[in-house]
Amino acid sequence: MSKVVLTRYLYIFDEVALAFIQSTLEKSSLNECYFWISELYLSGFHKQTWELIWFIYFDFYFINNPYFTSFIQKKYKENSFQSILSVVKNMYKLIPSSQIFITRQYNSQIKKIDYIFRGKKPNWLNSEHPAKYHGLIRFLHKKLFHYAVSSLPDQVDESLWKSIQVYYKLDLNTLNLLEKEFYACTYDNPIHKFWAIVCLLEFNREFISKKRKMMYISISTSELEEINKIHNSPIPLSKFNNPQIYKTLCYKRLFSIPKSISSFYLTREHVENINHLIWYHWEYYAYMSPIWKERFDKYRINIDEEKQKIEFEDDDELEEFYSQWGYEPDEQPQETINKRMFVTEENNWKKWYENIFGKECIFEFPEDFRFSY
Repeated sequence: MSKVVLTRYLYIFDEVALAFIQSTLEKSSLNECYFWISELYLSGFHKQTWELIWFIYFDFYFINNPYFTSFIQKKYKENSFQSILSVVKNMYKLIPSSQIFITRQYNSQIKKIDYIFRGKKPNWLNSEHPAKYHGLIRFLHKKLFHYAVSSLPDQVDESLWKSIQVYYKLDLNTLNLLEKEFYACTYDNPIHKFWAIVCLLEFNREFISKKRKMMYISISTSELEEINKIHNSPIPLSKFNNPQIYKTLCYKRLFSIPKSISSFYLTREHVENINHLIWYHWEYYAYMSPIWKERFDKYRINIDEEKQKIEFEDDDELEEFYSQWGYEPDEQPQETINKRMFVTEENNWKKWYENIFGKECIFEFPEDFRFSY
């Protein structure tokens, strides 16, 4: 999203997504993974949450875990909060890889092909592949994967599949597996899926001979109840038995947005002062999330785009709304404010990459490069 959108507990949408990605890859806490994915899903972003799950899977987990596709597909069809958590529970245990993510970053942000092939085209290239795929195949042959992904056509068609089949010498059974199980899943990003399959053939060709040994389990009813208890438990009353809605963020912000996600471009960078926005215009930006829109739309309101304010037509309705949802983000203790990343820090791609993967990268970006997601 290019515009700031606030979630149910007034985190910034894209930062919650990146916090989930990082917690899943770092594997520091499954409960933290549950928290971030819940923050998205329970804010009403059901479709976006599933899209994020698919995106992360094909970027980081597909190469080492191609058969996990069918489990995500099964849970996607169930389309429930429990099914989302089941995917996260199992994904947390999977071994990630970086090749798809890194080459895609080159393609999306740089996409520069400045390599010149020397000499005559090999005869096998002319005889086995259409001319429009010669660059792609030659870059694959030379293991120049950042150029290869940048050479992909805009659409995946049968001729492209045929070229890949011939180049990798795939038998019919393997091709059917790649097309009908991996590529044909619900995730609607054909180029991402296709490139993931190419990387699978390059970096884990052994998957063909491996049996599907991994067993995936759904989250139990008791686990789901415990997670729902965390989300649904009321804020404690004051010593005088009065509601303390203004303390909601203190109790419900269980984890902090990691500052290291500033290795990615963030939506907040389009705003002059993100803290002022959240303190004094939070209602306007929260209204863009489904859960807050539903809460506001129960009342007679006007949205002032110029002032970035939501105005109530009736004072009694205003008081009723804030008696339930007056989170007062500008009055929170510093510890609570810091959890939604009050101050960013300088990071670049390499610092984030080495922290997550701890090994040499398939491509060396410039030092000041940052990721985009």
